[in-house]
Amino acid sequence: MLTIGFIGAGNMAQAMIKGWSGNQEIQQVVYSPHAGHKVAESLHIEAKDSALEVWLTSDLVVLATPPAQLEAVARELQPGILIKPSVIVASVLGGISLNQLHKALGKTVVVARTLPNVNVAVNYGYTALAFDADVDADIKGAVAALFLELGRTDELIEEQFGIASAIAGSGPAFVAAFTEALKEVGVTKGLTDEVAAKLAEQTVAGTARHMAQTKKAPLDLANEVMTPGGSTAAGFDVLTKGGLNQLLLDTITATMVKNAEFE
Repeated sequence: MLTIGFIGAGNMAQAMIKGWSGNQEIQQVVYSPHAGHKVAESLHIEAKDSALEVWLTSDLVVLATPPAQLEAVARELQPGILIKPSVIVASVLGGISLNQLHKALGKTVVVARTLPNVNVAVNYGYTALAFDADVDADIKGAVAALFLELGRTDELIEEQFGIASAIAGSGPAFVAAFTEALKEVGVTKGLTDEVAAKLAEQTVAGTARHMAQTKKAPLDLANEVMTPGGSTAAGFDVLTKGGLNQLLLDTITATMVKNAEFE
C-alpha cells in the first residue's frame, strides 16, 4: 500500500485526491489547518492533525499550500525529514522552483516539481514534471507512473513551466469559456438553455476524446469534418479570418505575464 499525503487541501489537492481515489493500492491522507477535516470527510480519506504527521505516515507528500507558506511548512517538516528521509516531495506550488524547494526543505530531499491541471480529477488531466538532474531514473519513473494514472504527463525543463501552466493549467478555463460561447449561440438561435448546454459540452468533450483516441492532429480532424465549399468550411473560414490564433496568443501571453509576477 502506497500512502500519498497532502499538505494543503485546496482545489488542486482535491482534484488529485479524486483522481487517485479509484486506486485501491493508494491510501491518501491530508492536512490543512482550516479545511483538512472537512475535505477528508467529503472525499473519504483520513485527516491528519499536522504537516509533520502527514510526512511521517506518507511515502510521497504533495505540497499544495499557498506558495507563501512554504517556509513555515518546511520548518515544521524538518524533524520528519531527519527521521524519514525517504519521503518524495511532489510540489504543486506555483512559481516555486526546484532550487527554492531545496533551499526550504534541504538539499537531500528528493523533489519533483509538478504542474497538474484540474482535469486530473477525472483521470483526463495533464501534468508537467521537472526533476533535479541527479534524480534516479527509477524514482522518476515511479513518480511519472503515479501521475499517468491522472492522465498524460511529460517531463519538461523548468523554463517550459510558464507556457505549460498557461496552456494546461489555465487552459481548462479558456476551453470552458469557448464551450459557454457555443452554448450561448445555441440559445440565441432558438435552443433551450439545457439543450444548448448539453450540445456544447458533448461537442467539446467528444472532439477532445476523438483526437486523443484516434491520435489525430486537430487540423486533420477539422479537415475530415469539412467538405470544401460546404457549411462547416464557411464557418471555419470566419473563425480563422476572425483572428482566433492571434486571440489565443494574446490570451496565453497575458496569462504568462501575470504568472511571472508571482515568481
